[in-house]
Amino acid sequence: MPVDRLRVFAVEETSAQICWAALPVGDVRVSAGDHSVVVASDGQPGGADIDGLSPRTRYVLEVDGRPALRFATLAPPPGRLLCKFATVSDLHIGEQRFGGVFRMRESRPWPDGEPYSLRCARAALTDALAWGAEAIVVKGDLTQFSRTDQFAVAGRLLADLPVPVETIPGNHDQWGWGADMWDAMADVGIIMKREPWCRDLPGVRLIMGLSALPVHKWGEVDDEQRAALVALAAEAPGAAFVALHHYPQRFSRPNVYPPGISGRQAGPLLDELAAANPAVFLSSGHTHRNRRHYHRSVVVTEVGSTKDYPGVWAGYAVHEGGIRQVVRRIVRPDCIAWTERTRWALAGIWGEWSPGPRSHRCFTRAW
Repeated sequence: MPVDRLRVFAVEETSAQICWAALPVGDVRVSAGDHSVVVASDGQPGGADIDGLSPRTRYVLEVDGRPALRFATLAPPPGRLLCKFATVSDLHIGEQRFGGVFRMRESRPWPDGEPYSLRCARAALTDALAWGAEAIVVKGDLTQFSRTDQFAVAGRLLADLPVPVETIPGNHDQWGWGADMWDAMADVGIIMKREPWCRDLPGVRLIMGLSALPVHKWGEVDDEQRAALVALAAEAPGAAFVALHHYPQRFSRPNVYPPGISGRQAGPLLDELAAANPAVFLSSGHTHRNRRHYHRSVVVTEVGSTKDYPGVWAGYAVHEGGIRQVVRRIVRPDCIAWTERTRWALAGIWGEWSPGPRSHRCFTRAW
């Protein structure tokens, strides 16, 4: 069996996450420099980490001694590490099918009986905690249809975590006929406010925004909310990380689907955040893709969903002089088997569109 879709999906200063759609059956050695990992391959999709690498160094990835790919590790942000936190987006608990015109379903239940949306969310959170996350931010669309039972499942999953959790609504969490998300989360001990709020961690203030509108696909940050977000960023004792569900559009009308926050509102928001604090990072979900751009001094990223290709979560390492983002795939076998299948949505376009360049997923930003 040949190697299929081998990728260096994520890099940090001293590690790289390697993923594949298939490897030859048996023990396969994947190496970079003097460091390697032996994979007991069953011929199915999977992933592994190569640790112990040197920062800001170029490597050749080899499979059983044969050169396959090239990659480089990241430079660490300036100064000492202060904290680590993680985000997940677009869990869509309760979803049963994925795709556009032709939607795919799971052909068989897995032994634990959990549907793909729940087990992918659970695996992402488990991975984030093992990575060292000291807090979790959930950037909306916890549920598929904002039903009481879906909120109950998502709420229990998050309430059981041993670290603080902050949750903001997405458009799927506010269908007109659904349950009230604020009440549903409060029932399991997760308190959400109805205006922007914050949580301070060493070196960074996490700011939760409310861009989702009931029933509508697009988002909004009106003048009142913009002033509140800017004030929280200006008063932050250090850097500010702004979490929204909807992405800030560059133009008044969306040039990609789904729509985000109109450029008429997004432009002033980013301008004022940049003026308020020189160290602002804004990240959203909603699009289920991975992208990065800059608006003046503000870093703006979109991070994909946990439950469809490529199936990811994001980790953030905050240092005295900067921040590192790493977007990592969920490689639990019963999760990556599903997300690899979903890459064929929209006649395979989804598999090319959603991952984004590795430089958009994994990078270091000095303040």
